[in-house]
Amino acid sequence: MRRRITEWVGHRVFNAGATDAHGNPRETWAEPVQVGIYAFNPGVPKDAQVSGSDRDISTPSLYVPLSVVMDARDRVIVRGDLFEVDGDTQVYRNPYGARMDGNQIN
Repeated sequence: MRRRITEWVGHRVFNAGATDAHGNPRETWAEPVQVGIYAFNPGVPKDAQVSGSDRDISTPSLYVPLSVVMDARDRVIVRGDLFEVDGDTQVYRNPYGARMDGNQIN
């Protein structure tokens, strides 16, 4: 059994070294490219471990085919919301068979 693409997201690659009209460095991202994903986990809110803070933190994750790799600073548009990729793409192994392995992107 192979995993199936369940939805599509927009992947915006970070353009390192971009400059404005005056030669000043600026952050820019490429136009979104559609990428198929297996699943989206919006994350479970948990209390921030910061003294005096009352905010919640969650880490959303995308589960994608092995061919999909994203870098830190890239952005992803999922269900109309914009997220910045946090860290490196991680390989996950599915316990039910290697044909269902993939990458996890936080």
